[in-house]
Amino acid sequence: MKKIAAAAVAAFLAICVVAPPEAVQAKTYKKGFAYHKISSEMKSQMTGKSFPRSGAKISFSDLREVRVKYYDFKGKVRTGSLVVHKKIALKTAKIFYELYQIRYPVQKIRPIDMYDADDTRSMEANNTSAFNYRRVQGSTKLSMHSKGLAIDLNPRINPCIRNGVVDPPGGKVYKNRNVRKCKGKYRKYMIHKGDRVYKIFKKYGFKWGGEWYSLKDYQHFEYVG
Repeated sequence: MKKIAAAAVAAFLAICVVAPPEAVQAKTYKKGFAYHKISSEMKSQMTGKSFPRSGAKISFSDLREVRVKYYDFKGKVRTGSLVVHKKIALKTAKIFYELYQIRYPVQKIRPIDMYDADDTRSMEANNTSAFNYRRVQGSTKLSMHSKGLAIDLNPRINPCIRNGVVDPPGGKVYKNRNVRKCKGKYRKYMIHKGDRVYKIFKKYGFKWGGEWYSLKDYQHFEYVG
């Protein structure tokens, strides 16, 4: 009986290792592009950083982790992770699949918790990210990032410019958006209205911060449906 019991336990553990419950729930769009509910481990990493310990107007059940592939600036294929609202999880997978198809390079794609949810640190690292429960800078209004409905793409190359001030500061060389005049190393990857990156996001219902009047947030795409 002990041998039978031991065998049963071993079989159960084998099933858990091969196909844990959360892995079963993952939905795949294309190979390397999938999304799933926020795991217990990720919840722990996010709590107290990108996700407040209390008072949030959103729950973990509203969010999804999207796993994607992308090309870095050296042409190597990498794997990244974005946290977004569940209603744009599939759209996000499709967007980054199309960016992958056109080989648009991305520096890195990591949840902002890797930078202790510090938006400036994440931007300075040119990290592409999405969910972060925070207010709009200089405002009491919650950012669209707090809803998981915004994505910042290559933020140092595509900085936010408000009243002449560049954020992140390391993106000052990209303040000049003219590809011929900009001195930035990666100037040809700056986002412009009507280019392929812009069209991909627009196709899936996003608007671009580079078209705003009060400021220019060239990195920012937010879902408007």
